[in-house]
Amino acid sequence: MTADMNVPPPPEGFQGKNVRRGVDEGYDGAIYQYAYSSYRDEGLVQPRAVIYPTDDSDVFKAIDYATEYKLGIAIRTGGHSFCGSSSTNGYNLQLDLSQTYTDFTWDNADHTQVTLGVSITLSRLQSKLRNKKRFIPTGQCSYVNLGGHLHTGGYGQLTRSFGLLADYVQKIRIITANPPEARWIDRNVAEDKELFRAILGGSPGNFGVVTDVTLNVLKDEDHPLSRGFRCVFPYREETLKKLLDVLIAQDDDDDTPGDYDFIISLLSKREEEEDRPMAGIVVFAQWANLRGPGQDYKSTFFDNIREAGGGRECMLPFRDILLDDEQVAMSELCSHWVFNMVREYQLPYIKRLHLSNSRSKDLKEKDWSTWAAKRVQALEGNTEDGLYIAGQFQYCGGHQSRLRIKDRDNLTSLSWRDSSFGCTLDVFYDYPGTPKDRRKYRTDPNSEESHEALKGVKQKAESWVEQNDREGVKEQRFTKQDRRLMWGSYDLDLVTARQFYYDQEPRKYDELSALKQQLDPNCIFTANKFSIGPHPLRLN
Repeated sequence: MTADMNVPPPPEGFQGKNVRRGVDEGYDGAIYQYAYSSYRDEGLVQPRAVIYPTDDSDVFKAIDYATEYKLGIAIRTGGHSFCGSSSTNGYNLQLDLSQTYTDFTWDNADHTQVTLGVSITLSRLQSKLRNKKRFIPTGQCSYVNLGGHLHTGGYGQLTRSFGLLADYVQKIRIITANPPEARWIDRNVAEDKELFRAILGGSPGNFGVVTDVTLNVLKDEDHPLSRGFRCVFPYREETLKKLLDVLIAQDDDDDTPGDYDFIISLLSKREEEEDRPMAGIVVFAQWANLRGPGQDYKSTFFDNIREAGGGRECMLPFRDILLDDEQVAMSELCSHWVFNMVREYQLPYIKRLHLSNSRSKDLKEKDWSTWAAKRVQALEGNTEDGLYIAGQFQYCGGHQSRLRIKDRDNLTSLSWRDSSFGCTLDVFYDYPGTPKDRRKYRTDPNSEESHEALKGVKQKAESWVEQNDREGVKEQRFTKQDRRLMWGSYDLDLVTARQFYYDQEPRKYDELSALKQQLDPNCIFTANKFSIGPHPLRLN
């Protein structure tokens, strides 16, 4: 390592912006991403410099520079990684692609295939598709960019009816380190399949720099009778329990039609948030009309949701939109399923997401719905404890689930696609007390009083999560196996936690690791420990 690495220059000939730690203005803003609020004090989101490439030539210069100085490069398109895996620290670099690859081109006259850059947000993608009456399954966060979302699968509202966003990828353009080249890989070309599969679920951003993808998209006209349900029910423990029972009941029949998707989300009351005057249970549900014109429809599914929530008189619009079993085009429904918010709360958090291989009979025997509702009530019952929930529950199982069916060609390395349920129970934490109390703490956040107050709330958050883990996972109330997803990761060392993120262990992991060593022998694209191994010594 040379002495001038204390103030690393931009790579020679680099055209884009370069923001260096301790040197350039705007560094704090440049490094910010979702995980910053939780991992700031641990120094995990502190790259030596954030560099913004203008095009491929800048990316190649960054790779050459990292190779020369034996650095790692963390790739960020939107910065929504919950564990900070799209950032880095030490001497390593942050490659920010948020504005680099933004092209969007229809590839055919029928508007069923599109090639686009990874810097595009999900909200922009859905808008572009909706203009042509087209849609594709994606996640729910509007400010997530395509790059990281694709690498981790693209889970969302349509997971059961249409599968994952990754299932619709036809081609991927990637810049690799060994050899140093930009190339397209095709899902239908035999020699490309190993890398194609690795990129989609193997280890986000660790095989090279993905710049563009080609996607097949779906037509509204093939699902003309599709219907949606969207509302907020006022939070009550009993209401949540009843809605969870409806969710579980979907799994009573292995052949529950694939048309049905159902997600229950939770947001706590928080006076500082303009749209949180009360704790709410947000319900998104749809019937996808998978068989097209002439398919019979029965309202039983939506009727059960409405009754569990307390009836029509309890249904409130979510962000000015209320759907009550209404016929709506799929492209429009997809826009309704996207949250127009950057994040749930501007607070530090503890992330928890698990998938479940339990079936409805298992969850009923364990009385999981009662347990889950009580765990939520343990926080919602105290509005001044400084703790706020962002929760989500989803059914994704059954023989007709496209999460399973779409995996049969084995063209992704995404794991746990035989799961039946998903459960997210995140907790955000702030100073305790009333809004006035919290404002007082913030006037002097470095005081011992403020420090101890926040420390106490964080300990309560950790205790709540630990009990959820112990009872829900280890004691198998929710799942018989600890199953985690890359997009909702909370571990900081993927090698150590690999058995939770990869099925077919150890074969799948070993195959991915071997490919990683072939394409990136110098570990240029390993800039933190949430990366497939082996890890370079610089991370120790």
